[in-house]
Amino acid sequence: MSKLHFAAALSVVGLLTTIGCTTNRHTAPPDPIQVTPEQGQVPDRTWLDQGWSQEISENFWFTNQGSQIIPYTWFVWLEQADSTQLFRHSEHMESLRYLPSKASEKNPGGLPIGFARHSNQTTGENWVGMTCAACHTNQIDYKGTKILVDGAPTLANFVLFFDRLVAALNKTLNEEAKFERFARNVLGSGYNATTKNDLKQRLQEIALQTAQRQAVNALPKDYPQDFTSYARLDAFGNIQNAGTAFALNDLTNKNAPTGPVSYPFLWGTHQSDVVQWNASAPNTPIVGPLVRNIGEVVGVFGELEIKEAPFIQRVFGKHARYSSTVDMIGLGNLESWVKTLRSPQWPLEYFPAIDTEKAAKGAILYKQECASCHQVIPRDKEHLDYIANQTLISELRTDPVTANNASCHMAKTLFLEGTKERILIGSKFQAVDNAIDIPVNGVVGLVLKDLPLALKAGNIPERTDANGNKISVVKELENLLVQHLKKRGEKADEVEADCVDGVYDGGVYKGRPLNGIWATAPYLHNGSVPNLYELMKKPEQRVTEFWVGSREFDPVNVGFDTTAGLNKFKVNGSGGKIMPGNSNRGHSYGTDLNDEQKWQVIEYMKTL
Repeated sequence: MSKLHFAAALSVVGLLTTIGCTTNRHTAPPDPIQVTPEQGQVPDRTWLDQGWSQEISENFWFTNQGSQIIPYTWFVWLEQADSTQLFRHSEHMESLRYLPSKASEKNPGGLPIGFARHSNQTTGENWVGMTCAACHTNQIDYKGTKILVDGAPTLANFVLFFDRLVAALNKTLNEEAKFERFARNVLGSGYNATTKNDLKQRLQEIALQTAQRQAVNALPKDYPQDFTSYARLDAFGNIQNAGTAFALNDLTNKNAPTGPVSYPFLWGTHQSDVVQWNASAPNTPIVGPLVRNIGEVVGVFGELEIKEAPFIQRVFGKHARYSSTVDMIGLGNLESWVKTLRSPQWPLEYFPAIDTEKAAKGAILYKQECASCHQVIPRDKEHLDYIANQTLISELRTDPVTANNASCHMAKTLFLEGTKERILIGSKFQAVDNAIDIPVNGVVGLVLKDLPLALKAGNIPERTDANGNKISVVKELENLLVQHLKKRGEKADEVEADCVDGVYDGGVYKGRPLNGIWATAPYLHNGSVPNLYELMKKPEQRVTEFWVGSREFDPVNVGFDTTAGLNKFKVNGSGGKIMPGNSNRGHSYGTDLNDEQKWQVIEYMKTL
């Protein structure tokens, strides 16, 4: 399609002059890479039937989405900071609670599940980046059996992973013997004095960029170092900073990511009308998943750049140019698989049998106490769309920090000031405005930049009329995008009004169907409750400290073993008061039941 025909297909005046018309397609062939054996032992795991073949699972694990951490061969040969053992060694990855995997054609570097190879669209250079599976795949152990659950929230410690990566790069740069081993492995037959010096120069550049990302997303000094820890991450905070600090190229333009959340499970995501814990993003067909997924990539090393257009172009209404390493086709494939993912059933071949009499009584209680927020969806209906419940935070009384940060963090808009927040529609950016609207602006810019590619990524088939003539579907996508932006703008305006007085009149958290809930501990949006039994207790009686990081399943309380682990989650700060972001209070539904009734509800939830 020529630029002129493309422009004619759009009814929004000046669309092309607003966002530019370059694409993210390859301009250089990808570098070849050979399979390198995995380092260390990879455990044997068993699969549950979740509607995927093993091939689809592996595609989900290793399909690139455009994330770039460091060059691929660097990650393959990088040593740990204080050891000659490779960074990717299975023992090290397992200690961070990422999932070691065998080397294969799809995983040539023998990297953990969710670490994929991305071939840069401009240079063709191979990078390693995270894909959905890194955060949404888990292993559950029970009496020696290791069960892999696709779409389940990871137990991984992303912040610790990144801290160790920064340390490893810095140590490699500054320790001659370590750099020498690194250089010889990375350069191979191309090793010589010149290539070695060039490699060291580039290592310094990328190590600096990586350390800058660490500094931008650092917690305030009065927060404990292990505040984020295992099984949770402030993804919103990382996405905000990816837009405000990095995309706009001002590292001071940032907010501290102090609202970590438990990673959500993926089954049912495609079918929900809204996504995110605070229900902030409409899941409009085609556009909703695309925007959601691009935002996710931006938060995990998908480079986003928003540059001011040259003066002469601004005269004609072109305010900014958008570019990114995001791979829309990869995202489209990942979404098509997630759409078919089903919740895991309680595995009777490995776990104790469910007490059906107790569960039957629990079903009645669940309908009375829980179903108004967490609707019951039969397994044969999981593929159907549903409307998620949204409950006011003032009613839930759970920790408000995540919702507050997502809606109320502010940032400088710099050269975006005076332009429409959502490019096509919406209010104009003020000099200082809501931080989340900047990466949203960038994500929308990327979609508009190449609508035909977005259509392809959304798996929209080419259509014909009754006479067999081709019908342009660009208009359809444009209408869907405007609809999506309007809904998101209305939601943002509603919630952002709460930022003025700090009272969460409109702030909500989303309640999902609880299919497969047994496989998704810890609980509440911020992971502050270790198991279902603790969740059924009166909020003030719940445990305030528990170990996290254990993979060993507790089929009685329904969660992971909390008697040992890799780190302690602490509700209270050093002064004995509940730490903002870590509150385990609220969500008191069902807590007035007697103990026998609570166990009945828990037994029923095992069947979901």
